[in-house]
Amino acid sequence: MDVLTDVLRAMRLQGTAYFQADFCAPWGMSIARDDVANFHVVVRGSCVASWEGEERELHAGDILVFPHGLPHALLDPTRPAPEPASELLARPRTDAQGRCVFGGDGAATELICGHFELDRAGGHPLFAALPRALLLRRGEGTDPEWLATATRLVVLESSSGRLGSRAVVDRLAEALMIQVIRAHAERLALSSGFLAALSDRLLGPALAAIHEDPAAAWSVELLARRIGASRSSFAARFKEVLGTSPMQYVTDWRMQGARALLANEELSIAQVAERVGYQSEFAFAKAYKRTFGEGPGAIRRRAS
Repeated sequence: MDVLTDVLRAMRLQGTAYFQADFCAPWGMSIARDDVANFHVVVRGSCVASWEGEERELHAGDILVFPHGLPHALLDPTRPAPEPASELLARPRTDAQGRCVFGGDGAATELICGHFELDRAGGHPLFAALPRALLLRRGEGTDPEWLATATRLVVLESSSGRLGSRAVVDRLAEALMIQVIRAHAERLALSSGFLAALSDRLLGPALAAIHEDPAAAWSVELLARRIGASRSSFAARFKEVLGTSPMQYVTDWRMQGARALLANEELSIAQVAERVGYQSEFAFAKAYKRTFGEGPGAIRRRAS
């Protein structure tokens, strides 16, 4: 069971590239806080990114992601005062080659900007474990050549104007996000959080078992036996790394599955409850409301 893929699928990760354009000095734009995860790929040139008092220089091939929608600014290396992105982007012009350009007449920086949307309602620990800003330098990652190739494909498709190019760019953007997450986990040798748990010799197999059959009658004892550990050591390790108990994780993951199943109006709430491991519709509804703050019928009413 590929747990990371399972989680991203359940959270309905969707990538969207807004634009690929040149920004010519002097220029600077501020991006307000948002519910989406913003990303920026530097195709050519360089710029400066700043957020919460931190500042990083970005160069061609670098990818910067703000997983939690943090407000931030991008500006040319002379560091002019940034203006709201909406104002800068409202003044496009066309250069001699017919390319869309923003800013002044100085050195150009080519950017691809976009965002990732995901369903945060379940509060899965994957995204809680990600830093507020995630910078992947050119050549970093377990497979830097793959990353470089994917970035080049995004650039080619963004400027091709071919049928279906937007769909291709969006899927490539999603692949970039997954690769960035993988590279982040593997380069830092994380000791806590969901990404650390995936590579843990005890917790990785336990998570795989839960995700493979979330409706099973799991208990701490059963999971511990499954991975060949004592009940107490398994429970303590799970809490230490993931910050929650094994059974709370099972419940939370069942609720993520239920949320997706409830979108299928052909299934009754009782049938959804059974599919995620609840024999009692009442017990299921109680767990669902505790997780999402509303009963399972609410998503049906909104769909109607």
